[in-house]
Amino acid sequence: MTDTPGGSTILNTILQILVSTIDCGVNVAEATHAPRIHQTWRGELHMERAFSPDTVRILKERGHKIDNDDTMGSAQSIMIQGGAFYGAADPRRPGATAVAP
Repeated sequence: MTDTPGGSTILNTILQILVSTIDCGVNVAEATHAPRIHQTWRGELHMERAFSPDTVRILKERGHKIDNDDTMGSAQSIMIQGGAFYGAADPRRPGATAVAP
């Protein structure tokens, strides 16, 4: 389960965390901390600055207009696997932490 603020970027943030954990096998903390990307309905790509310069260059070469964002969302995530609960607090929000109940 993941939730985040972010207006138009909420769905992309949640989807990127789910794809990373389900399809790529990344743990929930790594998925929550990974850089994010969002495409607007106008076709612009908003990317957090943590993306590789090579990735940004390749996207620009393919004609994408790139806008850099400092942060995108602030997801708080819980993953239940094998009866265990794993939590992840997004470092994009100061003071966010995951603690045991």
